[in-house]
Formats: sequence, structure tokens, C-alpha cells
Amino acid sequence: MDKLQKFFFISIVFLLLVGCGEKVSPVEMNIVRFDKILFSLNHEHPDIKTISSDDYPFFNMYAIGVLQMPDVNSPEFPELLSLFLTDSTINIINDSVEHAYPQMDMQERELSSAFGYYKHYFPFATLPKVYSCISGLNQSIITDSVMIGIGLDNYLGEDYIFYRLLAEPVPKYIRKKMTANHIVRDVIYGWLTASYPFHPEKLDLISGMIYQGKICYLMEKLLPAYSQERIFNFDKTQLHWCKDNEVEMWEFLLSGELIFNNTPFVLNKYLNDAPFSSGMPQESPGRAVVWSGYRIIRQYVDNSGASLSDLMQEQDYHKILRLSKYRP
Repeated sequence: MDKLQKFFFISIVFLLLVGCGEKVSPVEMNIVRFDKILFSLNHEHPDIKTISSDDYPFFNMYAIGVLQMPDVNSPEFPELLSLFLTDSTINIINDSVEHAYPQMDMQERELSSAFGYYKHYFPFATLPKVYSCISGLNQSIITDSVMIGIGLDNYLGEDYIFYRLLAEPVPKYIRKKMTANHIVRDVIYGWLTASYPFHPEKLDLISGMIYQGKICYLMEKLLPAYSQERIFNFDKTQLHWCKDNEVEMWEFLLSGELIFNNTPFVLNKYLNDAPFSSGMPQESPGRAVVWSGYRIIRQYVDNSGASLSDLMQEQDYHKILRLSKYRP
């Protein structure tokens, strides 16, 4: 084979490999059913020493951070745990979880795929150990540097009766997101925000918008089978509104001098869940500005060629805005 033929042969093979795309293998992600482990204990006299030492770090995080109890090794802990395990409402909730989630094969497959992509893009990153638990209708996702917990009682469907019987009933726009369909999305979102926390050089609305847009951009990479509405936690109508009104939304933010506003009131109003975005039509989703942040990230990556690793480490969000040359 002469040099010219060899050149063409290598070029064709390269193009074929690129065209086929790079196959990313899943990693094994099992969900430790800590809810079943805990409720298998004697409810009146729980012997916590029977719980595996491997699970003790999560047990302690769960006890302190979710159940708001003392350290599991404290003398009063078994009695407090017994009060939780014998509570009639908690037992009804646990029965509901057992009925809704006898197994979690689907979530384990999706997590295995998502963290396979995560390991592909970040080869040296730590993978979390994943647990399920009963949170007492408290937290949906609990994270630290090596673990993540899923409060399954917060994923029993928007019509689950206890969500409306609380002293402060869960609003409908939040209940819509309390389904099995949202578990993996919320796990990945929780893990990414814990792994790449928000430490902006300047704390203002544009920095928060771009940060959350950055998280959604990476989520798309890890969950390629998910639609954008699942990634952003919008419904189809809300996502279409964001796409159709991208120019108007940007003009609203500029005309109201909101972009560089750094007051907690404004940050909470536009970056937290809400029925719709304040000052915008009711067809808009809460957190609609995150769509603008995501669009800025897309243009920044296209213009700068930043790698995913560089992108996730970058905390100068004004620099990202400037280099993105964003003009919707």
C-alpha cells in the first residue's frame, strides 16, 4: 500500500469511527434499600448493631440530616429511633413505599448508564454509593461527597394523599415532580450540584442562571435518552414557552436591571421552584431563566471549545457570559 492509499484508508477508518460514535459502557450502580433494612428491625427495641458497618456512614448522615436525631452512637438514639419506627403515619407511608417500589431495577439501570457517562467524561471522579430511605416527607435527595440518599416517600405520585394533609400542603406544581419518573433526574442533579458547588466570583442572578444552566448542560450529556423537559423539570408547554420567548425573556431581564441583581429576594424568586416566573406570563415555568443560562453555556462551549472538566470548574460566570457572545 503506497503512502497515498494508506492516507485514504486511515481517513476512512477515522470517519467511520467518528460516525459510529463512542460507545460508553454503564457502571454497576445498586440502590441499597436502607428503608427495608431499617424497617426490618424490631420497632420497639431496634438493635442497630445488626446494621452493616458499611452502611453506618449513611445511617449517621440519615439520622442527623433527615430525621434530625442525634448521632447513632448516642445513648438516647435507640429510643428516638423506636418512636420513629412505631409512628402510625410513618408506617402507613412505609407501606406505600413498599407497594410502589418493591424493586428499583429501572432506576438502577438508568443510574448505571448515567454514571457510566459520568465516569467516561470524568475518569478520576468518585462514584457515589446510593441508598433509598423513608424521609418522613422531609428531603427528597440527600448527598455528601461519597453517598446519595433517595427519600422514596417523596416520590409516591402527585395524588398521594399525605402530600395534601401536611400542615403546609405540598403545592400542586411541586407534587407534579414527586413521581418515580423524576427519581434518576433528581439523583443526578443532586450529585452534580454536590460535586460542583456554586462558588461564583460574583454572586448575582446571571451567575446563578449560568450555573444552573451548566448543571443542565452536563445532565444532558449523562442522560442522553432524556427529553429536555425532563432535564429541566418543565412540562412540554413550559419548555416550548422558553424556546419561543427566549428574546423576550432576555429583554425582560435587561430592562428590569435584574441580570446583575444580587439581593437574596431576587435570587430566590427566579432560581427556585415556583408556579411560574415572576413578571412573566403564567405559561412560563418557575426557574425559566435557567433556560437562558443553558443557552449561554451552549454558546460559550461552542465559542471557547472548553472541555466539560474546564466548564465545570469555571466559577467566573461573567467571563462565561462575555465569551459566549450571547445575543438571543
